[in-house]
Amino acid sequence: MRIMAIDSSTKSTGFSVWEDEELFAYNLLHTSLKNIDDRFKDMSLMLLEALNVWNPDQVYLEETVVARNVQVQRFLTRLQGVVYCWCIQNDKGFQTIRPTEWRKAVGIKQGKKKRDELKQEAIKLIKTKYGISVNDDVAESMCIGLAALSMYEEKEN
Repeated sequence: MRIMAIDSSTKSTGFSVWEDEELFAYNLLHTSLKNIDDRFKDMSLMLLEALNVWNPDQVYLEETVVARNVQVQRFLTRLQGVVYCWCIQNDKGFQTIRPTEWRKAVGIKQGKKKRDELKQEAIKLIKTKYGISVNDDVAESMCIGLAALSMYEEKEN
């Protein structure tokens, strides 16, 4: 089974691909366009291309829980819809996962930590586990993938 885990953002979206429970590939999709509508189109097309290239059986996407900016919330919710539509059209599985869920599943303690501190912990976890240095978006996508794998194993048992 091939799983794609996605940590979406308005400017850079990280994704990781898992083949039979092993990290297979990862990348960062980045757009520097200023206008948010242009950025949305650009990010949507890049994400659709990645989905077509990697053709996952199951997609796990971080749930949109942005409370700080309505425009960002709208962007991420629509981007989630783009991914969901691809999954429907290609008869693939689609799951969202809340940040608190995936962090708990991979052992990142949350408490009263700030967002940037949690991102650094994801980077550190991936550096320790895989010996690779990636930015926070890719690291968080990998953590989402690890959480998805552990949740998938729990369902099978």
